[in-house]
Amino acid sequence: MPALLETFLWGSAELLLRVFFIVIPIMVLLELTEGTRVFTRVVRGWSRLVGRIGLDEGSAAPTLVGFLFGLAYGGGVIVRDAQRFDLGRRQVFMMSAFLSMVHAVVEDSLIFIALGASAFWVVGFRIAWAIAVTMLLATLLGLGLRFTAAWHHRTGGA
Repeated sequence: MPALLETFLWGSAELLLRVFFIVIPIMVLLELTEGTRVFTRVVRGWSRLVGRIGLDEGSAAPTLVGFLFGLAYGGGVIVRDAQRFDLGRRQVFMMSAFLSMVHAVVEDSLIFIALGASAFWVVGFRIAWAIAVTMLLATLLGLGLRFTAAWHHRTGGA
């Protein structure tokens, strides 16, 4: 039994060290670059990409942060930017749907790849799935909004 405990403790310490050396530099880099021209350019480019799946420019920065670094850190940015840019409920829902499938794609992927997982399956499949589902939700929400508007017009706003 002591050998099992020793293996567990050494394995846990090794994993903790790997996670530390992946997560901490990412967090420091993000804090140092937020608000710079480079960050602004990256967010603008990202907004063009996520605009194609139904997210607007105000959703770009929090979605990018959540996508890259996860919801633990990204959650604060999402709340802050949702209030700062007065994002509507639809945009917050779309961000939540997208990020529920691909949050922390860099952080998680590096950890799983360090443990031996395939980069294609960890990254490629998650991103493709998130894009497909988010586009479907954007389409369905758009249809729902048009249906609601037509219903209100037809019934006189009732």
